[in-house]
Amino acid sequence: MAEFLLVTVTLFWGGTFPLVKMALDEIPVMAFLWIRFALAALLLAVFAGRGWKSLDRRGVGLGIALGVLLFLSYLFQTLGLERTSSSNTGFLTGLNVVWVPLLAGPLLRKAPAPGARIGVGMALAGLLLLTWQWPWRLNPGDALVFVASVFIALHILGLDAWTAGYDGRALACVQITTMAVLSLCGNLVFEPRLWPHHWSGLLLASLFICAVLATVYAFWIMTAFQRLTTPTRAALIYTLEPVWAALFSILLLGERLSVLNWVGGVCIILGMVFAELAPLARKSKPCSENAG
Repeated sequence: MAEFLLVTVTLFWGGTFPLVKMALDEIPVMAFLWIRFALAALLLAVFAGRGWKSLDRRGVGLGIALGVLLFLSYLFQTLGLERTSSSNTGFLTGLNVVWVPLLAGPLLRKAPAPGARIGVGMALAGLLLLTWQWPWRLNPGDALVFVASVFIALHILGLDAWTAGYDGRALACVQITTMAVLSLCGNLVFEPRLWPHHWSGLLLASLFICAVLATVYAFWIMTAFQRLTTPTRAALIYTLEPVWAALFSILLLGERLSVLNWVGGVCIILGMVFAELAPLARKSKPCSENAG
């Protein structure tokens, strides 16, 4: 049941890509982001409960810094989603899993395992095939999502380095609140309207799924149930996100990928698997030797 619930998290994550792409026809990027994150922050504030007691001034500052990284990742991802296909966005977002072991070396002094290097190579080959055209070039939308995947990786590394001793629910609320505030400021400065002219069913459904299911529900499931399975199995489950993104993009948007594009997407997923499993495999040996 725990693993099934984690699969539902990836289902909601993957489903947000085509929904957001459709919603952006009705509302500017920053306006969508601030409404989405404000709603999620309000729900997380209640969900955090007594967890707020764990946060001191340093914890709040770290939460804001992590929120800035997460805001930049969502900003570049959503701007890219406007300019490329929903399926490409799903696959390219998954590259963050590959960048984590690559960036952990210079930033956290954690040398990547050989398998992680293989994962990076496979993911880059997948990027080439997924975006293939001749002469080859990375279109602006794909490039923006590529940048977003790097910021997601930096956020993951920040979580690894900075969050010890703080309640995850309260820290998540600080991050999401930071994202809402930054999105609102960007909306006020760069966009013509703060609020949608018309609340269509599609827009309401997109905001509900993104804020409630893909943020609050997903966070609760990961916090409560990921510990009931192994890290390896959880890592494999999370690689389903771009698969769901591609399938929902085909069903909801009528997108079509060529055989070459599908091969590229599969290469990216395999790169994610190698990048996730290699560090876990390296850690499992000493853990088993010291068991008990």
